[in-house]
Amino acid sequence: MINTTEKHTLGLTLENSFGVLAKQDGVEIEINIRQNKKDYASFEFYDTETGGEAWYAEGGLWFEGKELTDYDGVFELPTEVINILEKAGYDCDEMK
Repeated sequence: MINTTEKHTLGLTLENSFGVLAKQDGVEIEINIRQNKKDYASFEFYDTETGGEAWYAEGGLWFEGKELTDYDGVFELPTEVINILEKAGYDCDEMK
């Protein structure tokens, strides 16, 4: 089970099918990952400057044992979320 919080500084881009809506470098974000069930966890990340008013995302993570098999909530699972999971012993190869 993983329950962790980390801070990172990233360049972020918000885009949809119409194109790029916002872009910002050097954004400090807080990433929270909480696992309440053996096969499911949730994640969220938000900018620390505005408490998530400027940048916020959340989603779900599904596992089979220690393998991450699916996610939802964002178009692409951030590398930082994958790195946190891998440090905790999860296999995320299918999500890279």
